[in-house]
Amino acid sequence: MKVIQSDESLVRIAFMGKLDSTYVSNHEVKLFALLNGVKGPVYFDFSEVNFISSLGIRMILMASREVKRQGFTLLIEKSNADVENIFNMVGLGNLLNPL
Repeated sequence: MKVIQSDESLVRIAFMGKLDSTYVSNHEVKLFALLNGVKGPVYFDFSEVNFISSLGIRMILMASREVKRQGFTLLIEKSNADVENIFNMVGLGNLLNPL
């Protein structure tokens, strides 16, 4: 996980590799610390994500709820077709940013 931009206007975070149980356990606390007190929309760059497990989906769903609770939106951008299919299958296609 790499923070690309975090300022007054938005937060952009890039994820890499497999979003599986190991990834979630290593990055979830840091992610939610970054999302605490956001002041604008949040974008997750999935250009380098090649797999997402149910725990990865859970982490993204919880992040979306946290950002929404603060009055902003979370969108996923630059995801590949396999990841997009998974999000659409589980009913989270609304998080995909139609660039």
